Amino acid sequence: MHVIDNTSFGSDGTKLYDVNGDSRMDIITGWEQGNVARLYFNPGSPHDKWPFVEVPAPQVEDALVADLDADGFADIVTLTEGDHQRVTIHWAPDEAEKYRQSENWQSQDIPAVAGKTRWMFGMAMDVDGKHGPDLVVGSKDPNATLGWLEAPANPRGMDAWRFHEITPAGWIMSIVIRDMDGDGHKDILISDRYGENRGVRWLRNPGPGGVQNQHWQNHLIGLSDGEPMFLTAVSPNHILAPDLKKGLLSFDKNAAGAWQADTLVYPDFAGTRGKAVARGDLNLDGTEDIVLSFEGAEDRHGVIWQDGATKKFYPLSNQRGIKYDLVVLHDMDGDGDLDVLTSEENNNSATEGGLGVVWYENGLR
Repeated sequence: MHVIDNTSFGSDGTKLYDVNGDSRMDIITGWEQGNVARLYFNPGSPHDKWPFVEVPAPQVEDALVADLDADGFADIVTLTEGDHQRVTIHWAPDEAEKYRQSENWQSQDIPAVAGKTRWMFGMAMDVDGKHGPDLVVGSKDPNATLGWLEAPANPRGMDAWRFHEITPAGWIMSIVIRDMDGDGHKDILISDRYGENRGVRWLRNPGPGGVQNQHWQNHLIGLSDGEPMFLTAVSPNHILAPDLKKGLLSFDKNAAGAWQADTLVYPDFAGTRGKAVARGDLNLDGTEDIVLSFEGAEDRHGVIWQDGATKKFYPLSNQRGIKYDLVVLHDMDGDGDLDVLTSEENNNSATEGGLGVVWYENGLR
């Protein structure tokens, strides 16, 4: 295990972006109990210290990166829950020498959704084909929803951003942008954890001419009786979704268009609550393997993997850590095999730090 940062509290998910065009992946993470989001710059050698820029984000639940004003410098977006309940754009300075200086970033809330609900997850997507990236955002009760924030002609005109609901929700865990039906329009695949609409489902994009006025048709994939967590779309016809307690659900669409599911039971040595899944060839044997993360991992293994060829499970992390989040497979050290990036937040502690943002080095090479 290698630590990228453990100096704040509540590291809550990791996403990769190349923010400076150097072909090395940088990392964005929200620290929920630390009330900040940090963008980490890849130092070239991942064993070196990762410098970061920090923006304020009270009770942050998710963070992402997108160049919303098309000035060539990637901005940060944070989504916050608790009592704060904001979608905030942190505008990057438009000078390279100031980009890594936190005091030069400007944070502005989007008024259209301020105080509306507890915002949990977001992705950038050009929904309407105008004015660059829009924001697809999801929340949890009260007033849980999935919708998109329409970027105005001047994205820095905060009052001009408009929210369009796509579907009521209960607790949005994940959002994946994917063309699910092959019509050339990017649809929205979600896992919704609670409520009458819960399950793994996708919303059909009606096309740029109808996204504001037409209904996004809902298509249920499964787990309407479960508690789906962070899913992975292997393809439009193959979805992996951990259920909190049931196991890992593997959904496949058959020739008739119906979804069929197989359940993979979690092994006894893993954490007690399934959290996230990723898929890739860890041991370079030509067969795709699976990596899973868990909550409830005290004195257990919070990150494990399954050999795709033998179907056997193995610990990947040690027994430190309690509550892990998203898992990302990426060659962190450039040696040709996949490593595992994740975060661990010590069960939401605001006084005792967890493992933080960490990656596990694949020992194959």
